[in-house]
Amino acid sequence: MRAASFMLSVTPSAVPRGRAVRGPAAARRGSVIVVVLVTLLLASLMLVKFMESSAVELTLATRQADQNRLRADAYAAVETVLAVMAEIQAVDEGLYAPEQGWGDPYAYAGEAPREGVTVTYEFIDESGKASLPGLPFEEMVELAQVLGLGETDARRFADGLYTWMRADHMPQEIEAEASRYERDDPPIKVPKRSLRSWEELRAVKVAREYVYDADGALTPFGAALRQNISLYAFEGTNVNALAPALGTARGWDETQAGQVAGYRSGRAARAAGAPKWFRGVEDVRSVIGANADTEGLDATIKLLRVNVTVRAGVSSMVLTTLVALADGVELPAVAVPEDGSGTPAAVGAGTPAPADAAAAAAGTTAGLNGGVRPTTGRTGRTGAGGAGGRSGGEQTEEKLDYPFGILEVNETSGPPPPVIVEEEEPPL
Repeated sequence: MRAASFMLSVTPSAVPRGRAVRGPAAARRGSVIVVVLVTLLLASLMLVKFMESSAVELTLATRQADQNRLRADAYAAVETVLAVMAEIQAVDEGLYAPEQGWGDPYAYAGEAPREGVTVTYEFIDESGKASLPGLPFEEMVELAQVLGLGETDARRFADGLYTWMRADHMPQEIEAEASRYERDDPPIKVPKRSLRSWEELRAVKVAREYVYDADGALTPFGAALRQNISLYAFEGTNVNALAPALGTARGWDETQAGQVAGYRSGRAARAAGAPKWFRGVEDVRSVIGANADTEGLDATIKLLRVNVTVRAGVSSMVLTTLVALADGVELPAVAVPEDGSGTPAAVGAGTPAPADAAAAAAGTTAGLNGGVRPTTGRTGRTGAGGAGGRSGGEQTEEKLDYPFGILEVNETSGPPPPVIVEEEEPPL
């Protein structure tokens, strides 16, 4: 009996103090904590996703704002160089070379881009090339030979090209005849006018064999052809930017070509006070000889490509503008079918739309001799007596009269290409 009572008195003390038996209330408190933790987890995930999406949108908005500012800077840089060129042309009575002072327009104008922006210029004188619309057949054959083709291949190339371009050219190659184009699917009507784009050459039979390879890439001859030929029509090739192959095609020897290059670079002797550029064909003859072939040459710029590169941080923009500095600079007219409907004839791949149609699509108006001139200007209101007023009156549009024609405008934006630095191996 004593043992039993002892066990009864000891058993309750075996349960640990402070440990309660779990019940319904404790279970409810645990489930609430779990729900709160899950809610916090979901809220944290949603907040992280929102921050990520906001960061992307903010980055895109920032880049767009940077590009808009760079675009304004690029067009301001173009306006600056045009203004400087117009002033120098009025003073020197012509534009010959960037050495006149318009090569660094901001320095000439005493201005600078906005803070944090760098502007660089590149000038390519398109009138230093041969004008394809006015290039005779035999001169094309000679140029093709200088650029690497044999005499037979040079004549085949020129024959195919001039069959496409000239109505008075009699094809010598059967494959180049106009009837061959009518058998294509779809059939092509030979336009009988000069090329309007380099991609158009892909449709020209015989000639395309020398310009593009089997994969459709430019051949060395095709690349050299673009460097020496301009598709635009203009009078006179600027000797100050003459492509080297054009002098060789004229029969100039290496000595004469070196004398012209030396005169331009300052290595050759010049008369006291003479500039680094030629002012006329007479200056060229005084350097290379009176008997040298200078037919079709002059010393003024007719067509200039201006590449403006604007950078601010990692953002950049390249604005390319083709400026006509003389009257009559234009692309060949669009081919029109014989029925007079006004619809351009099928002239192969890569042929651009008419200048007026392209201008309408780009929001521009026809400019100098069929070129494109931007519609820069502002609109004002004038009332009775010529005074602008709130009482109404007819609207008059005031446009900025550009001194030159703008034929092409192209924009390219993006970060600058990465600079790859090659690590030098340590010396042994």
